[in-house]
Amino acid sequence: MELIGLKVKHAVFGAGTITEKDGNYITVEFAAKTTKFVYPDAFEKFIKAEDPVVQQAILDEANNSKAAAEQKRQAEEAARKAAEEQRRAAVAVAAPKAKKAKTLDEMFAPDYHAEKLARQPILTYQQVEDQFGIRISGFGRGINPTDDTVVLISSIGKDSGNFVYHDKWTAEGDYLYSGEGKTGDQTMTKGNLAIRDAARNGKKIHLFVKFSPQEYYYQGIFELVDYTYEDEKDEDGNIRKEYKFRLRKVSAQ
Repeated sequence: MELIGLKVKHAVFGAGTITEKDGNYITVEFAAKTTKFVYPDAFEKFIKAEDPVVQQAILDEANNSKAAAEQKRQAEEAARKAAEEQRRAAVAVAAPKAKKAKTLDEMFAPDYHAEKLARQPILTYQQVEDQFGIRISGFGRGINPTDDTVVLISSIGKDSGNFVYHDKWTAEGDYLYSGEGKTGDQTMTKGNLAIRDAARNGKKIHLFVKFSPQEYYYQGIFELVDYTYEDEKDEDGNIRKEYKFRLRKVSAQ
């Protein structure tokens, strides 16, 4: 549309004439001053063409321009969202899936017979120390004799699921507790002797299965049924002789 020379009206400045169009701006010369307006937006609020037909045509052009701009904006927004979704999908595919936490039973090998494990009560190492008057050292697994008890702590490695010293339940509900001594043939001394002679010395055997310093699962009072001296691997992977004490529960408290 040819705008140069177009007659317009302004509510304050009165009649004027468009003398120049530069991009989105028009210059209007009024009797009192010359000023610039944004085209075609100015025809909606500030000025009007003297010819009603021309005014409507300019308004239609403005509406069409706004509609086109909105369509472009929506298309660009849709493209941006699609690109973001693709990026997130790519990241999700590339990212390693979160490892599902193992349940207590899944931490054990099938031959451990985790169904025999008592799940309560659970004590902390401080509570075990205070209750039995012992001092738990290192990783916490061990044979702890006192004047009237032998406190056994059986441990498993939670990350690997492997059983330290090969301790495990039997299908019948007895507990096989490996003797102490990490390398070389085990000897019937110290803690091993304390287990063997517990009944003769009038001592009760208390058994805990430890998962962490705050998780000592109490299994109850046990008695020694028998023991064997078997080939087993030590911590260096060498075959050695290891005591296997077969313990049977006599009390849940």
